[in-house]
Amino acid sequence: MVAGTYTHESISPVPVSRLWKASADTDNIVPKILPELISSIVILEGNGGVGTVKQLNFTQVMKDFSYVKERVDALDGEKRVYKSTVVGGGLMGIKFKAYAFEFKMEARKEGGTKTTLTLEYDTVGDTQMSQEELGDIAKKMMSIPNAIETHLLANPNAYA
Repeated sequence: MVAGTYTHESISPVPVSRLWKASADTDNIVPKILPELISSIVILEGNGGVGTVKQLNFTQVMKDFSYVKERVDALDGEKRVYKSTVVGGGLMGIKFKAYAFEFKMEARKEGGTKTTLTLEYDTVGDTQMSQEELGDIAKKMMSIPNAIETHLLANPNAYA
């Protein structure tokens, strides 16, 4: 097992308040705006806050796995931080023995939002993952925030 951390930053022209508000509604909005990738998001335990366990079910487009089960570890609307630990499915047992991720959104002086994704992981086996491989994983993880951004840009009154 090799422990590691990978960070990826992304810039959006969408104001942080709108992007956070829409992201907080991920369970409802994502299956509607990404139906080709996500068939449903189901809350298995909890009420959506910290401690909630949810399952993201993917369509057949996702080749490596059909679902990700995650536990919400932090949901801070003031600091705009969402942290989750994967507890089943996803890349568990394939690439990672364990992994957690955090999305943090910050307003930019120039306008828009900087989103920072931090992935903390323990690999399966004793091989460190390459930066390219971690970058590919981060890019896939950013598909949801990117789809939300695209939706908000196309619908300026949504989550205003």
